[in-house]
Amino acid sequence: MRQFVSTLILALALPFFAAAQDNPLANVSPSPGYCSIFHSWGFIGDSLASGEAEYIKPDGKKGYRDIYEYSWGQRMCALMGVSGTNYTRGGETSKGWIEDFWDTSLDRLDGLCAKDRRHQAYIIALGVNDRSRIGQAGWEGWNVGSIEKDVDLSDYSRNAVSFAGCYAGIIQRIKSIQPQAKFFLVTNPSEKEHAAEMNEVIRGMAKTFSNVYVLDIAKYAMDQYRQGSQWRKDHYAYGHLSPAGYEYTAWMFLTYIDWIIRHDMDAFRYVSLIGTGLGPEESGR
Repeated sequence: MRQFVSTLILALALPFFAAAQDNPLANVSPSPGYCSIFHSWGFIGDSLASGEAEYIKPDGKKGYRDIYEYSWGQRMCALMGVSGTNYTRGGETSKGWIEDFWDTSLDRLDGLCAKDRRHQAYIIALGVNDRSRIGQAGWEGWNVGSIEKDVDLSDYSRNAVSFAGCYAGIIQRIKSIQPQAKFFLVTNPSEKEHAAEMNEVIRGMAKTFSNVYVLDIAKYAMDQYRQGSQWRKDHYAYGHLSPAGYEYTAWMFLTYIDWIIRHDMDAFRYVSLIGTGLGPEESGR
């Protein structure tokens, strides 16, 4: 009888354990794990990647301030004990990023330009503002687009001006200065119009380019971001994340990237040689 009960318990538990193993965010941890094999990070994103704080001004209107030391990227670096650079700002779009951080440097961001420094790994978290711009005045013709129609794999300057074309263009530009960098792309955990289409474009980037992986927050953490969820009540301050929210996001990304590395160790074997010209792919070996 005991053996029967034990077998029954195991049979009931196996689906749970299998699901947990397949879910990179089943157990979110502040431990950096294998993420620490990367010693230089670049973060590309909007206000949610900038540690932006939302507050009420004396006149009752909302105010916004990018506080980079609170950003999930800098919190990741603090936990890993490594360095990283924010190529981010509130309100940024994929189209705007190319203009602000590649074609020119923003003086108010100390002339920061993504071409000035090469990193081993990049996290791209864009799309919220791209989605909200669709149909807005001044953004006529702006649309989600598609990788198949809007991306020229041989010349990024010929990409269409769409979310797909500009997003791919960011990856292509970074690859032009750091060919073997690893990219981690974040999906948007939103159910608003166009979000699902844009997430499919983001997922498609991993099928289009080498060394590109997806942090599919929309798939594995959608419930926590829904309006009215307890997680949202605990981790937001008005419309943006609170310090605890940015911290937890750092934990999620660390957990997810560590999971990716552990499930494909061969792909990350030569991370220390990225940018040196000595890695197998860079040296031709």
